Amino acid sequence: MKSDKIIVAYLVRPAEGGIKSHVLTLMNGLDRSRFEPVLICPPDCSLFEEAERAGHRVIPLDIIGEVRPTQDLLTALRFWRILRKLRPGILHIHSAKAGLIGRLAVALMRRRPRVILTFHSFVFDERMKPRRRRLVSRVERRLQKYADRIVAVSEALRNELVSEMGLDPDKIQVIYNGVSFRDVPKPKRIGNRVGTVARLAPQKGVEHFIEAAALVKKRFPAAKFTIIGDGPFRFWLETRAKQLGIEESVEFLGFRGDALSIVAGFDVFALTSMRETFGLALVEAMSQEVPVVASNVGGIPEIVDGTSTGLLAEPGNAEDIAEKICRLLEDKKLAGEIARRGREFVRSMFTDERMIAEVQNLYQTMVNG
Repeated sequence: MKSDKIIVAYLVRPAEGGIKSHVLTLMNGLDRSRFEPVLICPPDCSLFEEAERAGHRVIPLDIIGEVRPTQDLLTALRFWRILRKLRPGILHIHSAKAGLIGRLAVALMRRRPRVILTFHSFVFDERMKPRRRRLVSRVERRLQKYADRIVAVSEALRNELVSEMGLDPDKIQVIYNGVSFRDVPKPKRIGNRVGTVARLAPQKGVEHFIEAAALVKKRFPAAKFTIIGDGPFRFWLETRAKQLGIEESVEFLGFRGDALSIVAGFDVFALTSMRETFGLALVEAMSQEVPVVASNVGGIPEIVDGTSTGLLAEPGNAEDIAEKICRLLEDKKLAGEIARRGREFVRSMFTDERMIAEVQNLYQTMVNG
């Protein structure tokens, strides 16, 4: 007997962090009376394993992170064969690299599914040379006809897709990331503790957090600083803390499955990114009623307004970051008010229920259209 459910195929590159959380939240939250999710992704990533453990159908497809034309074409052909057999009603692609593979495959099809492409991060950064920017933009403009809808996770990202890449604004819809909010036991606070959660990579600006920590210690000598996360810059960052003479006050915890319970005990949470499309860790910290300081970049001002829900600092400016942190450590009344308003705001705006509902509405609109 043929099922009336709409098969939704998710194509994802090797993904951890925000993308993995986003895709799993969608797959787990879909209305199974209407939709049947199927994940297609590399078999050696944790997303594959976790989706399989959750009981979802998973199909292996090796997708590498970097662009390699010959290998990418072969991968697109393999994916084309998967699509012909699976025949999904909707293909939901996540990230630019998977977008390349997915849309190349769709271009070969006579009977095409409805295609949605979600961008989770900025495509360009300061290291990308102008010639490569022009090439990427040209390719994206050519391929956009093979996507019925493009989703951006923030207005800042949507603006870049339109202004920097020249994509059709009428095709782009903003759907904010959603978080499954839960209250965790707050550990006992001893002294002033400031922390962050970030991948230890250049764009996350953790070196500015460390430099700000050295300045904060001049006014709060007993303050402690916690960095949760791992990445290629960890050794360099540990060295930087030693250079500033604060290695005894800075703890590197690496990746922690219980990060939220640790964050709940911070007196201040600081996100010092140089580039940030959304800021999932920021939303989670605010949900635990922790006052925040964040860089005024990308999609962060859509979450933190600078006065009511959190304080904004100039990106890369350790002095400004430190001044904002000290203001919250000194003024407990202000910190408490910001923490409460921040919690109320994110819990009204960024729930996983809201995100799932908006995505399902988009699916239904695509199928009905």
